[in-house]
Amino acid sequence: MSALPKFPDDLPSADAEPTLGSAPADCVAFVADNHTHGAVVAVCQPRYPGFRVRDGGSREALEFLASGPAPKVLIVDVSDAQNPLTALLPIIASFAEQTRLIAVGTANDISLYREIIEAGVAEYLVKPVTEKTLIGALARLENKPAEAIAAAAPERRPVIAVVGTRGGVGASTLAINCAWLVAHEFKRRAALLDLDLQYGTVALALDIEPTHGLREALENPSRIDSLFINSAIVRIGDRLSIMAAEETPDSEVAYDPAAIDLLIDELSRQADCVIIDVPRSFAAARARVLANATEVIVVTDLSLAGLRDTIRIQGQVQMLAPQARIVYVANHSGGREGGVPRAEFERALGHKLDVLVPDDHKAAATAGNNGKPIVAVAPNSKVAAPLKTIVSGFCPADGADGRKSRRRLWPLRRK
Repeated sequence: MSALPKFPDDLPSADAEPTLGSAPADCVAFVADNHTHGAVVAVCQPRYPGFRVRDGGSREALEFLASGPAPKVLIVDVSDAQNPLTALLPIIASFAEQTRLIAVGTANDISLYREIIEAGVAEYLVKPVTEKTLIGALARLENKPAEAIAAAAPERRPVIAVVGTRGGVGASTLAINCAWLVAHEFKRRAALLDLDLQYGTVALALDIEPTHGLREALENPSRIDSLFINSAIVRIGDRLSIMAAEETPDSEVAYDPAAIDLLIDELSRQADCVIIDVPRSFAAARARVLANATEVIVVTDLSLAGLRDTIRIQGQVQMLAPQARIVYVANHSGGREGGVPRAEFERALGHKLDVLVPDDHKAAATAGNNGKPIVAVAPNSKVAAPLKTIVSGFCPADGADGRKSRRRLWPLRRK
């Protein structure tokens, strides 16, 4: 593994921990990689007063325990140890009964897990560690619902999954234009992720040359950290970051679906909003994205097939992400032969369509010829206003700091 940079200096260091005889800290963490560091800070810092994090592992944790009182919660990365259990035993012997130890490692072995728990470790988490995994571990430690632990953390930044019911309904176009509006109209940092590695159109539509970083991240999730992401994205201006790929049709892209969780987590730390163009053909990828989404934009046309697949996607979202808001968008709503009337479509769906986006062939052609979104080359196009309505539903409208609450333009969908 390549050398990692020092972690940010804006967090208290465990070296500054009170000396022997003073009150113990609530939580101290020793971690050895950037991704685990980010997840631990995101979950623990808002929850535990006096939370401290340090670059290190079992050796540094043992030195810390020898110099002062043990914290109430101790998180130790043992991935550098040849035998995790052997590294943990001296640590367990060094702290009082009230300390709860969470170990983090790379060994994924049920026998080792049982030995570690039997030795007195409260939880053992296998890397890569996500915020969701850590929240669950703390919930079990404190005998509280995971929702109560998660509530202590800051509101999660929007993760928008854009799903088309069929090819050609304009889901990719909508995702591109929404990301552009977030960055240029709403002045927020936006990350646009195209998960169709072979046939995605985001890079083509924006006239950019994608890197091979997206494939590398998905096939090797251990590579995912802030430095790698910064090298893999393509920036358009100061606020818009693109992750896309143009792999050859005959290439085998065999990636780990768990990498999507890590990728979304890392992009969420670097951007105020993550917009994901979700491919219809990769079921595992789609399920992972939907489980992480705060909003799901379902893009359809008013056809019988579009209605059928909108109902299918609706059911999948409700199963995988009951917390997510569903936004129903009818694209090309000017009407087509064989289309389903809007009233009948909504009656069968059980919901009204939130936004109707009409056709504007001239603006679309101009955008394609210039390698820019429609809202950039034709800001007064008749499609611009509906697209702004969609973005205003999930994008903070409070300027650049994002500290105020977000007002929703549509209710939570649960049916």
